[in-house]
Amino acid sequence: MSTRSSPYRRNQAFTLIELLVVIAIIGILIALLLPAVQKVREAANRAQCSNHLKQLALGCANYQDAYRQLPPARVARDAYATWPVLIMPYIEQDNVYKLWDIHEGYAPNPITQPNDAARQSLVKIFFCPSRRAPMLDKLGEDTGPNGHGDAHSQGACGDYACCAGDASSGHQVNERVANGAIINGHVLDNYIPQDVEGGNGIDQPNANPPRLPLIRINKFSSYTAMDRIPDGTSNTFLIGEKHVRPDHLGEAGDGDRAYYSGLSYNTAQRAAGPGYPLVSDVHDNGSHFNSRFGGPHPGVCLFAFVDGHVSSISVGIDPINLGRLANREDGQTISVDH
Repeated sequence: MSTRSSPYRRNQAFTLIELLVVIAIIGILIALLLPAVQKVREAANRAQCSNHLKQLALGCANYQDAYRQLPPARVARDAYATWPVLIMPYIEQDNVYKLWDIHEGYAPNPITQPNDAARQSLVKIFFCPSRRAPMLDKLGEDTGPNGHGDAHSQGACGDYACCAGDASSGHQVNERVANGAIINGHVLDNYIPQDVEGGNGIDQPNANPPRLPLIRINKFSSYTAMDRIPDGTSNTFLIGEKHVRPDHLGEAGDGDRAYYSGLSYNTAQRAAGPGYPLVSDVHDNGSHFNSRFGGPHPGVCLFAFVDGHVSSISVGIDPINLGRLANREDGQTISVDH
C-alpha cells in the first residue's frame, strides 16, 4: 500500500489571516475582561481599606480604655509623636512602639538618639492598598523651623488622618478649640509654658534650649473622650482617608511627610466642612487641598466613626452635612442620608 500523501490533503497549519483573527478575538476578550478585573481588584482593596480603618478605630477605643481619653492628634508641636504612634500598642505593633521614646521629638537627639528603625517602620495598616504600597517620604521633607525635624532621615508615610473638626470660625484645626473627635494634645508638664504662640495650649517654646523637659505619656491631655462627644459616637467622624495627589506622594506640600512626626499638623489630621469639602479629583490642588479628606476610591471617601463603624461617604456630600459629621458638638442633625 502506498504511503504517499494525497496531493489534495489540506495543510493543517494556521494561515496568517486566521492567526490575526484569533489574536484580534483574544484582544477583544482581554479588553472586555480588564475593567471587570480592575473592578474586582478595587472592591478587594476597598474592603481591605475599610478593615484598616476599623482596626484603627478599635485601636483608638482601646487607647481610650487605657487612658480614659482619645489619643491626641499629636502630643505637641515641634515633631513630637502623632496619634498613629500612640495607638501602636493597641493595633499589634507594640514592638514598633517600644522603639520610640515618647519623651523625645522626631529628630535624633544628642542624648537619646531615637533610631531610624522607629521613624521608618512601615506598618501596613496605615496604608490604603488602592493608593500605594507602604513607603517612606521623600528625603529632605522633614525639616522644620529652628532646626526641628531632621532633613537627613526619611520617615514612613500614612494614608489616614484623624478628623480634627470642621475648621469653622473660632474652631481652627491645630488648636485646642478645634471641634473634632481627635485634636491636638495639651502638655501638662509644669516646666513647659501653657500659652505660647497664640495661646492654644499645645505649643512648646521654640526658644533655646531646643531640648524641652521630658513629656511623659501620662502628662498630657487630648481634651476629648468618647463620653465627651455630645453629637453621639455614631454621628461623628474619627478617622478618614486623607487627600494626597498621586504624583506628589511623600511630599510635605501635600501633607505627606513623616506620618509619625508632629512637625506638620496636616500629616496626620485633617478638617471637613464647608471650607474643606471632600476631594473628588485625586489631582485636586484647590483651596486647602493638603488639609482635606479624599481617597483613591471612585466616588467615595472612607471614614471610621467614633463608635467604630466604617462608612463610605459620597464625595458629593453637602459640605454643611459634612461639617456636621466632623463637628463633635454642634448639636445639628444630618438633613439627608450621608
